[in-house]
Amino acid sequence: MINLKKKAPLLGKIAYSIFTGVFGVAVLVMFLAVFIELYRVVPFVPWIIAFNTAMTGYSLIDKTRDTLKYKQLSSISAGVLNVIITYFLLSLSSFYLFGENLFSIWDFALFLVIGTVCSELGALLAIKYFKLKKS
Repeated sequence: MINLKKKAPLLGKIAYSIFTGVFGVAVLVMFLAVFIELYRVVPFVPWIIAFNTAMTGYSLIDKTRDTLKYKQLSSISAGVLNVIITYFLLSLSSFYLFGENLFSIWDFALFLVIGTVCSELGALLAIKYFKLKKS
């Protein structure tokens, strides 16, 4: 039987890392939408997702340190969850604001690839940084 009291702080740290990235994408997209039209913001979304998923991977390793057994796999999973939640929120908001979805299924596939790679790179950066810091 799994003891949820012991796992709750770890799950909270993982959720915090994921939702920090999602919130970062939302804030940056809204910030850019203030200055330019939203359909012109769409080409910048992969770059925004890349930065925020890298931040998610780094934050996950930073928050959990040695408590995760499979750090790289966990960071990839966090990046994928970040992309899924972000894509859902962006699609939902664009549908309700414009009456159409500005993002296609190919955009989702691209976002997944970017999120996977960048969260892994963020985690690798964090792992190397904390190993260097220990030395």
